[in-house]
Amino acid sequence: MSVQQKKAKPSKPAGPTTLDLIKKAIADLNDPKGSSGTAIKKQMAAKGIVKSNVIVNKALKRGVETGVLKQVKGTGASGTFRLDTAKAKQAQKEKEKKVKDQAKKKAAQEKNKAKKAAAKAKKSAAKKKPAVKKTAAKKTKKKAASSSKPKKTVKPKKAVKKPVKKTAKKSPAKKATKKAKK
Repeated sequence: MSVQQKKAKPSKPAGPTTLDLIKKAIADLNDPKGSSGTAIKKQMAAKGIVKSNVIVNKALKRGVETGVLKQVKGTGASGTFRLDTAKAKQAQKEKEKKVKDQAKKKAAQEKNKAKKAAAKAKKSAAKKKPAVKKTAAKKTKKKAASSSKPKKTVKPKKAVKKPVKKTAKKSPAKKATKKAKK
């Protein structure tokens, strides 16, 4: 027998993302013209954070695409980068708004589940309740009505007789042959 195992989702690493580390490095460099990719990598290494060039380059590109970083010179991961504070604040607000919307949706879903559970419990309780009893007044009316009318007697049904099967009569010639044999 083969046992199927579910693939475990890789957990997110603890700590800040590479993009957050890059933002801190740019802020520490505080260059008004912008910081180059190599200067950012050196600043991160000076703080004891060693990331591969590929990871840092991808984070730089993602930062430019999302609007957190502004590319002053160059294209792709090469050139100089600055923090785009206006867009960074706007992106942060959008992120917070999404989180709030998700929280509202989750709360609404839980509320709906609670309502459905309450309705289900109410239905099951209604099924368990005995039938509504008739009032005493209705019972007395029925008794009075039943006593005034004479009861009909039920005649037993006649039993239906099944026809008896008649056996076929033997012809006289066969009787004669039987007597002769004896």
